[in-house]
Amino acid sequence: MNEMPIEISNFFLAMQAGPHGLDMLATMFAEDATYTEPFSGQTEPHTGRKAIISAFDASRSDVFDDAVINLSAVDVQGETVTVQWTCISQAIPGGRGRGTNVFQLQDGLITSLVTTLDM
Repeated sequence: MNEMPIEISNFFLAMQAGPHGLDMLATMFAEDATYTEPFSGQTEPHTGRKAIISAFDASRSDVFDDAVINLSAVDVQGETVTVQWTCISQAIPGGRGRGTNVFQLQDGLITSLVTTLDM
């Protein structure tokens, strides 16, 4: 059975909460976690919980409060969880985006998140 860990379910719930989900997101990452993303144009990963939450905060607006994230595939291989998603929101150019998140978990916390876009 390829069941998504609760930590990852909670991550997507916090993401759908828009700016209001930042406090919840902050509790999900290890202090020394890394986050690699295509949204800010930064080529190096954000390192550390504070830098990660700042990156999420910078990408948020009240327009993102309408976000709906649909998960289409989940693959769990030990502590590595790969999730394909589609996000529908006015905050996204064209109103829709698709991508993949690869999470590394340790002791119930996200230690690494790599997000790629499939557009």
